[in-house]
Amino acid sequence: MRTNSPATQLDQVSAKTDEVQRELEVASAELGLTHGALDRNLPPHERSEDVARAIAQNEVLERKVAQAAEDPEEVVEMLEQVKAEVGG
Repeated sequence: MRTNSPATQLDQVSAKTDEVQRELEVASAELGLTHGALDRNLPPHERSEDVARAIAQNEVLERKVAQAAEDPEEVVEMLEQVKAEVGG
């Protein structure tokens, strides 16, 4: 059984991290679309308390997912630095 070199392993981790970042960016965009549609199509005076809370929570989640989408980029940068240090 052949194991991958540390540089190859770092490349694989970096590629997976990029994939996660793209998925989070898409999820953030989808949450934004959902929030916009709910906010536009349900006037405040027609919202039940639960619906109003759900719309507000959706907006909070959109911001959290957008922030989380930035984190993998930092991880990739750190992986690239480690890769350079190990000579990959």
